[in-house]
Formats: sequence, structure tokens, C-alpha cells
Amino acid sequence: MTEGIEPNRAPEEASLQRRSVAVRGVVQGVGFRPFVYRLAHEEGLAGSIGNDTDGVTIEVEGQEARVEAFLQRLRAELPPLARIDAIAVRNLAATGEAGFRIVASEVLGRVSTGIPADAATCADCLRELLDRNDRRYRYPFLNCTNCGPRYTITRRIPYDRPQTSMARFTMCAACQAEYDDPANRRFHAQPNACWVCGPMLRFVGCDGAAVEAEDPVAACVDRLAAGEIVAIKGIGGFYLSVDATNEAAVKWLRERKHRYGKPLAVMVRDVAAAREICVLTAEEEALMQTSARPIVLVRKREGNGIAESVAPGIPWLGIFLPYAPLQHLLFDSGQVRALVMTSANLSEEPIAIDNDEALTRLGGIADAFLMHDREILQRCDDSVAALVDGAPQLLRRARGFVPLAVPSPIDAPPLLAVGGHLKNVLALARGRFVYQSQHLGDLENLTGLEFFKESLDHLMRTFEIEPRIVVHDLHPGYLSTGWAKEFARERGLEIIGVQHHHAHVAGCMAEHGLASSVIGLALDGTGYGTDGKIWGGEVLICRLDGFERFAHLEYVPMPGGDAAVREPWRMALGVLHTAGFDVESEQVLNLLGAQPSEVRVLRRMMERGINSPLTSSLGRLFDAVAALVLNRRVVGYEAQAAIELEGMALDEPDRFEQGSYVPELHGSEKGSGGVAVIRTGKMWKAVLDDLWRGVPAARIGARFHAGIAEGFINAAANARIETDINTVALSGGCMHNRRLTRLLRSGLEEEGFEVFTHRQVSPGDGGLSYGQAVIATAMVSRSKSAGEAD
Repeated sequence: MTEGIEPNRAPEEASLQRRSVAVRGVVQGVGFRPFVYRLAHEEGLAGSIGNDTDGVTIEVEGQEARVEAFLQRLRAELPPLARIDAIAVRNLAATGEAGFRIVASEVLGRVSTGIPADAATCADCLRELLDRNDRRYRYPFLNCTNCGPRYTITRRIPYDRPQTSMARFTMCAACQAEYDDPANRRFHAQPNACWVCGPMLRFVGCDGAAVEAEDPVAACVDRLAAGEIVAIKGIGGFYLSVDATNEAAVKWLRERKHRYGKPLAVMVRDVAAAREICVLTAEEEALMQTSARPIVLVRKREGNGIAESVAPGIPWLGIFLPYAPLQHLLFDSGQVRALVMTSANLSEEPIAIDNDEALTRLGGIADAFLMHDREILQRCDDSVAALVDGAPQLLRRARGFVPLAVPSPIDAPPLLAVGGHLKNVLALARGRFVYQSQHLGDLENLTGLEFFKESLDHLMRTFEIEPRIVVHDLHPGYLSTGWAKEFARERGLEIIGVQHHHAHVAGCMAEHGLASSVIGLALDGTGYGTDGKIWGGEVLICRLDGFERFAHLEYVPMPGGDAAVREPWRMALGVLHTAGFDVESEQVLNLLGAQPSEVRVLRRMMERGINSPLTSSLGRLFDAVAALVLNRRVVGYEAQAAIELEGMALDEPDRFEQGSYVPELHGSEKGSGGVAVIRTGKMWKAVLDDLWRGVPAARIGARFHAGIAEGFINAAANARIETDINTVALSGGCMHNRRLTRLLRSGLEEEGFEVFTHRQVSPGDGGLSYGQAVIATAMVSRSKSAGEAD
């Protein structure tokens, strides 16, 4: 007998079924309640739905077949921005209720639902924006349940208007009617507004004084077309914008912003405009048009009209589409074809979000400001993605993705993972979910640390997670490590240190639910090793709760320490010295572009071990090759040399019958018990021989990629012989390199390996906190199991 059915009821009453349906996931602020309301009406069901701190709770009552149909459609016909992580259904006693209602939100207990991510303007809203007969014609802040700001305007869960920065805007009668109508697209759209009742634009000069303008957008576009720099307020912060086809304007922006070489992102009107500027695949076009609207790195088209200074020295351009109504309006007049839209800050500072803050910090950069009075509650840069080896990869996870949870393969205790030093992203975890923050940037100074603490406070408040454990990188010099130890000490929390490259690989494992050991190739620029040296070219045997080092690139010195990262010729000097070359010979000095005196000093430093830390980093080898092949003595941004080397080889073949520079694996014999070393001495001899023979630089760059890939494939094959493991996880910042990732994946699969790469978080340091959280969870779970066994 079904629970809740009383045997003495009439047959037609006894056939009624009532279910309680608890739905967890991204189900608030995405049109889920009106969707359920419509489903219930279409199936002729009574009951209710309401938001709570866990998601939504639904009660439905009706004929059994209709109830079952409702439950099937609930998963199959989700609104575009909704995501269901779990559904719990239980039987209730039928009540004979009539009608279906949407009830007020209930705030009880611990928060476990998700705030939706900010979403790009939907097609329906875009049509209204440009429709002269619509009451929201050219209104810069229109939105509905399928689009608009979410995370960046939200203070806490549940996601209702009083919890957002729209609370101060009282809806007019027309907007309120839409908000209250379950059949309307704007039913419970929390940022709902119009010209009568919503936020407004204003255009001001660099001194904050209002500029007389009938239309602030038109005034802004006129200034941009004239070559001026305008600070424009977006969803997650201000942009600094110039006409992307104006070389002088772009150079002036770089000069004022102190950003001398790092590529700038370009926004265009639509996909058709993007095709004129770049060579796009169907997959890249689809990625550009997702609701997250990330910046997508794509190949430039020759003669595209974009200023050379936008992305100098590389064949790619970061391009994205408007994601907010205001941005669509910027292109509506046709005066500007493409706009540089770069974060409004000086180098190494967080993006500006407040109007007064923007005027103070950017008054010396921008000629004018297009701002508005809707408060941004969370700084959030644009996400950056690329198609890597045929699949989308996140280089930077921010607007459009945050704060969507990433699954944890094990139930996590409440914990905080603080990430690394560069490209910092923190994470909070509880249960089966890890909540990563937006991209926070490099923790180089106290300003960056304040942004870190501000974001942590917001996430803790939003998801009501009070960490019991704090997880950090092993590097003793990281600002995040020092802060984590102090935070844990002050609060009496458990603290766990996690090795950098283990975190990289564990993150990839967790994304794919890999519980068994894998061979991890962790390839990046910098990570503190358990031996106190700088790792970065690692073959690891990884479990979630531990790892062993199977092999690594041979150690080479970094003459001058961090100076060798900024000046790649120093790394070339270090690798050539290790390989046995006479670095003071005329031939080598010419290649390095260095003076005999400076080389002599650095050689002595390396030989005496003075300020010449040892590294096994693959990223530093890329720097060394770029210094030799491209004469890249100094870099202006992280990984510049490696990016230029990859770009130079873009049209070269992937593989060569002969002439690849394959490093040699030593000490990997089965049963040897030691850590194998991937030696590069002969590789460097082959590189220099080709340089001196006049082999084109692009061919040398391609051969280097091919040889490095083959060397690590050989190491993985030897690791399989030793361990019988046939699964490989690829991680680390070098996995942003399309050519290298493609060569590794295809070569490993040809050897019969099953290969996994990142899809939900960045393979670079932006994914570290996710891996740290998973490792700490696995370690706690192991300790708990051991304690129970005892």
C-alpha cells in the first residue's frame, strides 16, 4: 500500500498521489519556479514550489501518471541556465488541494544551493532592446529569468531581490506585474527594471563632472570613435576601452595602463563581425555564444584591420561578444567596429567596481567614464577560454562560470583551499561541492590580498561555510601560504599543506571521478617540490590522497633566481651550462645576446650555487628555447616567451620523421626504485646545431614541441611498465599550449593509454585550489577510515 493513502477513501480520491520533490543545484534565479509552475499546470497538478537554502522544494498532487510525467519532464525540459545536481522524492498523504502556487522563500538552516552565474543577454531581451515599439527600447539594464547579472549583484542566498543590489530600486507597476505573473518571462527576475524604475547611466569626464549629453551611450561612442579612452562599467567591473582599429589609441592606452605587450581583449558586435577579424571554427563560434560569453582565443585573420599593438607577436586574438545590453548599444550605431575591452586597473591591481573608486584610480588613465548606479557587489573579470585539442578549455574561470559548484568525488568537511600565488583562485568545500572564487589575479601585494579576503568573506557569507580545515601550497614564500597559516592559527583550525603538482593532477582526476591511481604529467612553470627545489616537469604516480615522483626533467640552475623568469636568456645560459657548452664562447654569446662580463658573473654564481635555484620546470625550458630561437631576452608578461614560441610554429607539422629533439630517460629500469631523470643535454646540442645550420626558427620550435612530447610519452610508458597503470592525467599551465597538449594526448593514445584533461577548471594555477580541496578531503577521509579500523 502506498504511503499516505487511506484505504477507506473513495476510488477517485485514492488514485491521487502527492510527492515532495527536493531539488538541489542551480535552481534559483534561473526561471526554475515559473518553469515548474507551467509544468504543473500543463499536467493538471496541484501543489506548490518555494526557494529554500538548499535549492527548491516542490509538492505536487494529482493522478499518478501525471505526477510521473511531471517528474520526467522536470529533468528533461530545464530552463537554459538551470542545473540539477540532485533530486530527492518522497511520498506524502494526498490533501485534495486545488491549484498550484509559488510560495515565499524559506530561509532555514545551512545554505547548500547555488547562486546562478551571470548570463549574457538572451535573444528575447535583445529583440526588445532594439525594438522601437517596446517600452524597454534601448534600456541598458533589461533582463529576464534567462539572462542578466546574478552573482555580481548578490549578497547572499536565497537569491531574491532583497538580497541583491537591486533592492534599492522599487519596481514600477508594469515591472511588478511582470514579476508577479508566473506566465511571464520576467516572473521573479530579480534584476527586473525599466526606464521608469531602474538603474540609469551617466557620462562624466575624468574629473567626475557630468558631461552634457542627451544620450550617454552616443556620447561615449563619439569619444571612442575620436580615439579617446573611456572607462565603461560592466557587470563585474569597469573596462578601459578604445577603438581596436586605432593604433595610436591602443598605444596610448598601454602607456597609461602600464601594460606593455600583454594581449588585450577585443569585443565585436556579433559572430559575423568576429569572422571578419578572425578565422573561426564552428566549435569556437559555439563557445563564443554560450551564456558565459567568455573571451575566446582564436587565430587572427590576415589584414583584419585590428591595430597591431592589440596582440603583438602572436597569431591569436582574444575576442568576445557583448554580454550586457549596454554593450550591444555601443555597437548599434555602427561607428565602431571593434573595441578593446580590458580590465580597468593598473597592472597587478584588482578591477575597479565602484564609481568613486573608478574615478580615483582611473582618473589618470581614462578621458571619460560611462557609469551607472547599480552597485556591483563582487569584482569579476571576464572568463577566458580556448579550443585546445578539439575541446573547450578554461584558461581563466570567472564571469559566467562563478560561483557554479564543481563536484567533489568525496564528501568534504567544511574547508578552505587558498590556491597558489599566480592566477590565484580560492575555494570553499563542503559535502560533494567545491565552490571556487572568481579569478583573483596574482597575490603580489597587499591590494591583491585584500581582494582575496574580500572574495573569501563573500563566499563564506553566501554559502554559510565556516571552514574547519585550511589547505595551502607548500611554497613557504607564497603570500597565500603565510596568510593561510595565520588564519588557521587565529581560529584554531587544522592546516594541511599540499604539493603544487599533486594538486594539479588531483584536480584533473576529480573532474573525471578517477578514484584509482593515475600517471600524472604535471607540466608548468613553477611549483615548490618536496625536496625544496622548483618543480615543473613531473611524471607522478598519483592517488587523491598521495603521490610518488616517478621521473622529472633534469635540474638546471636559474641564474639570478626570479630574474631568470623575467629574462629568458638567463635560462638559456643555465641549460647550456648544464649541457656542457662553453657559455663564454663567441658562438654562444651571440646566441644569448649577452656581454662576456655578465655571462662570466652568472656562470660563477651557478657553479657556486649562489642565487641560482635548481628547477625541473618545463616552462623554463620553453623560455630557454624562445631566448635562443626568437632572441627573446626579456618578457613583459607571464609565459610570453612560450606563447610566442608556440605561435611561431603554428603552421608547422606536428611530427617529423627525423629531427625532433627527444630528451632521454635515465634510471627508469623496472625495480630500480629511484626517481628517473629526463636528460636534455643531447636535445640542446641538436637545437644549437640546427640554429647554426640556419634551420628556420619555426621548424626548430615545432621540433622542440614534438621532442618534449615524445620524451614525456616515453616516461609515461616506462611508468606503466613499473606500475601497470594505464591512465594518464594531463595538468599544469603548459597544458594551455595547444600543440603540446595535442601531441601528448595523441601520442599517449597511440601507446594505448586512456588520457584525461581538464574541462571544468583551469589546468593552470587557477585550478590549484580545487585540487587542494580534493586532496585534503581524501586525506581526511583516509585518516577517518584508519581511525575507525583501529
